[in-house]
Amino acid sequence: MLGRDHIPSRRVDADPQVVAASRALSKADTAAIVPQCRVAALVVMGTRDPDFPDPTAEARRLAGQLGAESVLVEGAGHYPHTEMPDRVVPKLLSFIGGLGSNNSANPSSSPVGLARIEVSSQR
Repeated sequence: MLGRDHIPSRRVDADPQVVAASRALSKADTAAIVPQCRVAALVVMGTRDPDFPDPTAEARRLAGQLGAESVLVEGAGHYPHTEMPDRVVPKLLSFIGGLGSNNSANPSSSPVGLARIEVSSQR
């Protein structure tokens, strides 16, 4: 059963073959794919992501494997970019803006970091 963080915001009618292919792709063996990645990456994860027992540890593990920065969005679930875009977009823009630097050509030369975005009490 899917958690509430997995409920789409709107219904999309699609060809059953497309849906099946999408599901198969989402279940791809990421453990086999990640070590082969040689591109700049930014790991964005919510602290309440129901897919992982410890989202912080998962973000650190994945960022370490990719040589990437990791951004934890406090209070967000599986889709922090849609749940709290005001918190995620500035980090994404900063990441994208830095892609032209020399370090982005070789992601393994970039320091691995972990940023935590706190949710203001006004939310």
